[in-house]
Amino acid sequence: MKTFVVIPVLNEGERLPVVIDEVKKFIQDIIIIDDGSNEKNASRIAQLKNRVIVLRHRINLGKGAAMRTGVEAAIAHGAEAIILMDGDGQHHASDIPKLLDKLTGDNIDIVFGSRTIGKDMPLVMMLGNKFLSLCSSFLFGLYISDTQSGFRAFRTRAYPALRWDSPRYAVETEMIANAAKKKLRTGEVQVQTIYHDDYKGTTVIDGIRIFTSMLRWKFL
Repeated sequence: MKTFVVIPVLNEGERLPVVIDEVKKFIQDIIIIDDGSNEKNASRIAQLKNRVIVLRHRINLGKGAAMRTGVEAAIAHGAEAIILMDGDGQHHASDIPKLLDKLTGDNIDIVFGSRTIGKDMPLVMMLGNKFLSLCSSFLFGLYISDTQSGFRAFRTRAYPALRWDSPRYAVETEMIANAAKKKLRTGEVQVQTIYHDDYKGTTVIDGIRIFTSMLRWKFL
């Protein structure tokens, strides 16, 4: 399958070249979405245009919006499969074959890359993630052990069913809810993660917002 890697970024101009080097060991087609980075980082990211496709939101619209821009651009370029990953270096590109093997080998629609819960994961994140996993199972009948991992792969034919409205961090959970409601074939593989000192993941407030969104997706 023709596969694209879509990477939404915000002020990751320093780490991004290394991420691209690692990804290109496995996939050549990469789309970067600069979601309103500051001037210094935007300039660094723009310099990567000779190596990857770079799209830019002039203002920050949120991770979910950036992912949507990148995915729809990849589809326009003929992608048959899309891998989503973060641009801060926390995901290991060496796990890309594992995601694709699961996607193609089991002939499924979407594969979720799940981090090892509890191993090096910040405590608040671990507890919040487990809570959202249980809520997803209860509300939608689909248990994914790591609802907030941004490392996942799906076939583009599944995008109309997966397509999300969440502009920000609820996007990962909304994809799970949509996959369950549309009865897509799902899979899950374990992936490695590096937590940087300045890790910028979901907060407790984000978790509360995601939970209220889950109730809305279920009952409204």
